[in-house]
Amino acid sequence: MRSTFIVMLFIFTQLAFAQSKVAVVKMLRGDASVVENGKTGKLATEQWVPAGAVVKTGDKSFVRLVFIDKSQMNIGPNSEMKIEQFGGGDAGVIDLVKGKIRSQVSKDYLQQKDKDKSKMFIKTPNAVMGIRGTDFLISTNGVNSSAVLFEGEVVFNKVENAASREINTNNLEAAVDRGVRIFPGEFSVVEANRPNPTVPAVLNVQQIETLEKNQDFSKDRSPSDQGSQTTAKSVVPPGLSGTSVANQAGALDKELKQAGVEVGASNQADKVGIEAAKGFEQNGQLKPTNGSYLHVDTGVVIAPPKDSAYDSNSNTFVPSGSAGSVAADGNYQPPSNVTITDSGKILASSGGQMIQIQPASVVMGSSATLGDVMKIVTTTPNLNTITTLTAGVATINPTTILPPPPPAGSTFKEAPTLCSTCGGAIPGSATQLNNKTPVKIDVTVGP
Repeated sequence: MRSTFIVMLFIFTQLAFAQSKVAVVKMLRGDASVVENGKTGKLATEQWVPAGAVVKTGDKSFVRLVFIDKSQMNIGPNSEMKIEQFGGGDAGVIDLVKGKIRSQVSKDYLQQKDKDKSKMFIKTPNAVMGIRGTDFLISTNGVNSSAVLFEGEVVFNKVENAASREINTNNLEAAVDRGVRIFPGEFSVVEANRPNPTVPAVLNVQQIETLEKNQDFSKDRSPSDQGSQTTAKSVVPPGLSGTSVANQAGALDKELKQAGVEVGASNQADKVGIEAAKGFEQNGQLKPTNGSYLHVDTGVVIAPPKDSAYDSNSNTFVPSGSAGSVAADGNYQPPSNVTITDSGKILASSGGQMIQIQPASVVMGSSATLGDVMKIVTTTPNLNTITTLTAGVATINPTTILPPPPPAGSTFKEAPTLCSTCGGAIPGSATQLNNKTPVKIDVTVGP
């Protein structure tokens, strides 16, 4: 009897140990650590990570985990992720405390019976995403959370204090079912000061193309249009590159003609598409303009300027280069004299001063967009001297000025600040923030 008990205990222990091993490290770049049972240790390739563990990555670091169902999860730089639950036939639950994750979740996650339910949930401090077999990117800075979908299906919703809630997959499923459904090529953002996630909008075509290819968050990459071929999922018309469609509005008609696409005066269908693509804000819902850039790390949306061309093939507006561009890693790259800080503040260097830009509209129409503002700050020698721009673009009224900007080539970084809405601190990279109050630029469209 005793020997039988010992054998059964051994088998039970082995099974419990096997179930606790839910993911293995298949690739690692830079510095990464894992916290298990309160103890922190260095992470290494081929190391197994159990349920309940927390994985942390440093600056310029990256970790690829492969889970027991063959799902793949890539953890970006300066990120913190906890595997709250995985295995046992129930949906997995991942808590993304900060940073970003690029993941490809198996459609047959552990052979789950109900195909209409989420195979996995990813929580951020203020949002929950339900995944049903897909390829996606999710990011949070602790205040805003953003999601981009490349393939498959996800549902996304705002949930207050999502990270601190108890694990209950039924409640999580109910929460995401009340949210928005994102389709491939679209993005949505959960903001701290808005009750609902943004209505999904089509991302800038060059950005979605570049982000999709960059699974390991590498910044050392060649431009997305060099030697690349458009895939079946791409919203770029066949024969065109992402750069051609996204950043050269003036040459778009010529490119379309060369590709055999008829261009000319917009018909009624085009007019309907143009109005829909502009986005809207009504009844508590906000839909950004199709073709907007997304600053992935902070959730800042940069809607195209008012003079952007409309492309009916991708149903997006094509921003000019002065509104910013797409960096090699797929993130939005503002003009050279503009910085977006860790918490999403937009700072512009002008006339030897640093000014803060108040968030502009993400809908093309009655208000100036950030695309309009970016054009202003790149073409005006000294913003402090401006009172009104009469070209029907914007009015700018700076009141106070920050100290001079940092030297050329340096990066502006700010300190963590208390966040009254999220019950924590807004991330920051520096030890302290400039003491003087930043200027705010009020942006409105002229007649």
